[in-house]
Amino acid sequence: MLGTSINPIKPSSSSASWNCYYCSCETRMATLLSSTSSFDYYNHSLHFLFSPSKLHCPRILASKLPGLRFPVFSPSKSRVFCESKTQEGQIRRCSPLLEKASLPSNGALASDEWKAVPDIWRSSAEKHGDRVAVVDPYHDPPSTMTYKQLEQEILDFTEGLRVIGVNPEEKVALFADNSCRWLAADQGIMAMGAINVVRGSRSAVEELLHIYNHSESVGLVVDNPEFFNRLAGTFSSKVTMRFIVLLWGEKACLSSGETHSAPIFSYKEIIELGRESRVAHINSHDARQGCKYEMIGSDDIATIVYTSGTTGNPKGVMLTHKNLLHQVTDYY
Repeated sequence: MLGTSINPIKPSSSSASWNCYYCSCETRMATLLSSTSSFDYYNHSLHFLFSPSKLHCPRILASKLPGLRFPVFSPSKSRVFCESKTQEGQIRRCSPLLEKASLPSNGALASDEWKAVPDIWRSSAEKHGDRVAVVDPYHDPPSTMTYKQLEQEILDFTEGLRVIGVNPEEKVALFADNSCRWLAADQGIMAMGAINVVRGSRSAVEELLHIYNHSESVGLVVDNPEFFNRLAGTFSSKVTMRFIVLLWGEKACLSSGETHSAPIFSYKEIIELGRESRVAHINSHDARQGCKYEMIGSDDIATIVYTSGTTGNPKGVMLTHKNLLHQVTDYY
């Protein structure tokens, strides 16, 4: 792999308020949800977005979508995007080198060593910045990204997952084939301390169903609408999904007969949510100080890879960041 330079996000001269931060994210989420033609399926799925252990209070979304009823919870235990000083700060699990710029200014938690697999992209961006990292001519639109652009894409996807409520150590199924967006999703899941569960699109539906449930995944990142439509009939009644992310294609191409209770996001929507949240986080001193930062360790689980299943159900193999970095450092 090879990869250009996107200007780094610079803090503004005055800090944005924490309240503006979460209102901006709520407004963006409301815009995304209101773009769908059907609200019924969100009535059953928005609970996770507003629960005390996840992210947003429903104030902005309720005003944007008056036809929906939003549960309101006591804020006393809210961990994410909270303004009250009595509330617990957001727990942000970070790749220590990749997200070094967004850590508290004292830099005590930052590291110049690779502790997590996504840390390699910070080093690669510094070393190879404007060189092409990935070329993907097989999707629409065709994509070419430099190392700098790839690093930013991974950071945006990472933050986008935080915005929709993914927590560290949760498993996220990544059922897709190789592409530049697959790479950003794969590394983005790892970079926030979640564990990705990977499988290609050629696997049998029953095999994918077993992998999803056995791994206790909480959400699905899937290649395209055609692939999701193939899964939906079986998955809809046999799995629990908090969210679905389409890497390629449009949500309008999803089969209307196979609705699901989980909200569906396009890849671009996750990137946009992440980009806006990162800007607000970097520009707000209160936002940074209100977080509890935890660094990913080299012994933390990075991914679960399942065997082929030729002699029975596929079996999961847990690999740590150290396992994977051992392969990388021999070639870097």
